[in-house]
Amino acid sequence: MTTVDARCDHFSHRVGILGAGRLGLLLASRLKSMGADVPLWSRRFENGAQLPSIAAATYKPVSSDYVAELDVLFSAIPNQALFRLSSDERWRSFNGVIFALGIDAQVQRVREFLPQALVVRLCPAIPPDGGEITSIGLLDASAVGDSRLDIGRAALDLLGPVTWIDEEALYDLTTLLCGPLLTLLKSAISRTIERSLEAGRLPTQLKDELQHIVFKQLVRRSLGSSGSTQRAERERSTPGGVTEVALGRREHLSGVLFGVVELMLDHMTHLREEQTS
Repeated sequence: MTTVDARCDHFSHRVGILGAGRLGLLLASRLKSMGADVPLWSRRFENGAQLPSIAAATYKPVSSDYVAELDVLFSAIPNQALFRLSSDERWRSFNGVIFALGIDAQVQRVREFLPQALVVRLCPAIPPDGGEITSIGLLDASAVGDSRLDIGRAALDLLGPVTWIDEEALYDLTTLLCGPLLTLLKSAISRTIERSLEAGRLPTQLKDELQHIVFKQLVRRSLGSSGSTQRAERERSTPGGVTEVALGRREHLSGVLFGVVELMLDHMTHLREEQTS
């Protein structure tokens, strides 16, 4: 017997998920636990591949024709894979709500490929033990003025609470620094700056200024264009594609970090010269 949450009772629209990888299945599991029927679409499964046995017993893969008729979609595939869907006129005329969970394109780029849809970027935090899913969402001026936003918000209520951010640069910064890898880097950079100031006998009051420079540069450079990452994105529409994209971003960040550290050291040298002059 499935227990239906009261929030699902009041939600009368049809919800689906693009992508049946780990993220897609976790989202589907949460929605199903709330009493929602959630069809899944995956390019691989549409081409004849099978869902894992456990997932197959719980979820039913459907065709792209089917999900293109739904009201709200959670896209758990790279945004590049969404672009390929738009080659089909059914998707270019899709006028529902799409929550784009991919990290490989800005929201306006996705909207260019899906011009009739309300596209909203979303970053969910999947709890390790299941249950409520909290998210960070981008609520820019275009989304705020769209009457379909209420339908999207009602669907999100089934997942869990959402923190909305109205500027995409700030959204990127927040989601970037909320990841476990970046949290570790932030802590390591902060300690490095503090110890470097002590070693150079510079005022500790300079710590905040240096951290701001380093974090700003880290975000700016990490969000810059990466040709190798973009080429990889074109091949990453597998069920585990979103995870692979995140791993690719980590590799890119590792390279970026060297340049940021060099910048920090150069700035510290300049500050030391000012202090001694």
